[in-house]
Amino acid sequence: MKTAHPMFIKGGALALGLGLVASAGDARAQESSSTRHRLSVYATAGAQAYLSNNRTIGGIGGGLGVRDTLNDRFILQADLSYLSILGNTASLRVGAGVQRSGTYAPAALLTVSTLFGERLSFLTDEHPTRISGPGVTVGITAAPVRFDLQSVQVSVLQLGVGVGSDLPGLGLSYSVSLLEVGSTF
Repeated sequence: MKTAHPMFIKGGALALGLGLVASAGDARAQESSSTRHRLSVYATAGAQAYLSNNRTIGGIGGGLGVRDTLNDRFILQADLSYLSILGNTASLRVGAGVQRSGTYAPAALLTVSTLFGERLSFLTDEHPTRISGPGVTVGITAAPVRFDLQSVQVSVLQLGVGVGSDLPGLGLSYSVSLLEVGSTF
């Protein structure tokens, strides 16, 4: 009876090991390619303000938005709000973030906010003329009291802060959302 050469045994074991690793990698790739999307619309009510040495934009109001939740973990959203008190102002906010999976689902988002419309302008040595563009900021938003019931999402309090540029000079934005209610479709 002939025995196999030790080189063939080692090569066969190596091929078997590589085959197992490759098949495990294929299984993981198939799992990750099945991304679950959950689209929802939401209504929000709260306040936003952009404050700098040169202008103040913002107010109190509400808006509507759309959200895509990926695998019950990652959030992509955009909303448009109408704000008043300091004038007629609109806020366009786009955000991406992460939430905790489950019924209690606090979230944190990186947001880009644009406030445009009426404003209070201040003439300074840095800006002897009025700034005409919108107030654009990049910031973070935290939603610590948020619940996700699969078909309905409710957030009782969201706090946001951001920074923008009036060149020269910086502006800070603050946002407080008192209530946000969404529904999956």
